[in-house]
Amino acid sequence: MRSLKGGAANRRGSGVGGEGTAPEEPKAPQNFYQRVETEGAGLELDLTDISPNPFNDIRSMGDLDSLAESIKEDGLLQDIVVMHAAEFAKIWPKQAEGIETKFVIAFGERRWRASEKAGKTKITAVLKNAVISKIRRVLLVENLQRVGYTPMEEARNFWRLHKEEGLSYREIAKEVKIGSTHVSRRLQLMQLPPALQGPVDKQELGVTAARDLVEGLESHEQMEWAWALVQNEEVKVKAAIKAVISGRLPDGRALDVPEQRTEAEETKAEAGADAEPEETTHEEGAEQSEKKAVVAKPEPKSPAQKGRVVPAADRFARERNNAAADRTAACLHLVSSEFTPDDKQLSDLFARTMLSPIQQGPAKTKAHAWLREAGREVLGVSDSDSYFQAVLSSGNDELIRLATFVTALAASEIRAKDNRRQWDRTDAAHVEFLIQAANYQPESTWEREQLTKFNVTFVAEKTADEAAV
Repeated sequence: MRSLKGGAANRRGSGVGGEGTAPEEPKAPQNFYQRVETEGAGLELDLTDISPNPFNDIRSMGDLDSLAESIKEDGLLQDIVVMHAAEFAKIWPKQAEGIETKFVIAFGERRWRASEKAGKTKITAVLKNAVISKIRRVLLVENLQRVGYTPMEEARNFWRLHKEEGLSYREIAKEVKIGSTHVSRRLQLMQLPPALQGPVDKQELGVTAARDLVEGLESHEQMEWAWALVQNEEVKVKAAIKAVISGRLPDGRALDVPEQRTEAEETKAEAGADAEPEETTHEEGAEQSEKKAVVAKPEPKSPAQKGRVVPAADRFARERNNAAADRTAACLHLVSSEFTPDDKQLSDLFARTMLSPIQQGPAKTKAHAWLREAGREVLGVSDSDSYFQAVLSSGNDELIRLATFVTALAASEIRAKDNRRQWDRTDAAHVEFLIQAANYQPESTWEREQLTKFNVTFVAEKTADEAAV
């Protein structure tokens, strides 16, 4: 083979007959994980420089032992995601209290905990401050999918997504991948008083029974009273609801309605509860027990301890409950009879509803129940929230008008039925409408006195209370 004159001598690494491009010595490999803390940067951090996310539920961690063994053998296969604690605190100051590290975990807390368990001191992470504003929502949804929550815990998390994150029932259902009816029923549990949420958590009070209390009674006081009857009188929940409304137990014994006290009266009553009770003979005690049913409420408002099982300060409290039951029947009659309000009646009803404080959720639930009972819920939707969304989407003016009217009527009745407040002209106007539209006749002395106070006319027949005198 003929040599090429003037050709340069071949060098190591130059290839065949050409100039080489490979260096004499290989370069050291680049380190991807740096301390340049820019958005999206890969970092290698000390485990002790990272705090867990306050929005995460520790129960979502699962089995850390097997993951720790995997990290020992194969290393960390996926980086965790972290946020600057200082940036996190700007949006979530309350949750950031007590965080003293520079970083907070966004995603990958399980890997972080398992790395510590595996004896590691450092971990690779990606910095993403952009997720801070939505981190609560994302973790709430993840926890709902991973953690075996009790119904009450589910309800509280759905409530946060609905009220704090602004998600509709349908959006929550889509995010968590469950039915919207399930979301709606769980959220009903948030209408329970705190004293009854505990028994639901402990599975002492079933979900269906709890929802019956919410749908059948309006005030927290009434719900607590009904639950006390279930516990102490061994009656079913529906029977307890009926007893609270009527003032009588199923066996006919009269039930003392709990009085509505001011804060000063409550303090005085609690101080008096420490006084020595008067001695009572066995015969006297037996005689008193026959006259009334003494039912103790659950803690922390036990009448036995606070002296609350006493004749009501408002002597018409039981009458007020009975009047509410009569008005509910009148409202249901209007819905069933296909009554159509005129423009003025409708305008006045809407004004009372829109310009007064109302409980929209309970009003929609009650209105939906009335429509179903009256056979006028034509869409066949079992969830009240979904029903009213379907009504709005239907484009049917007659259906929308009916749903709006019944909801406004329910809101007015819920307001009038609330024993925690005194009646005003708006409540009297609600009853006046029932008198005109449904031929409602107020039969209790208490309700008649209220109507007279606000110059509402009614048929003045003798009441059952007056006849008994």
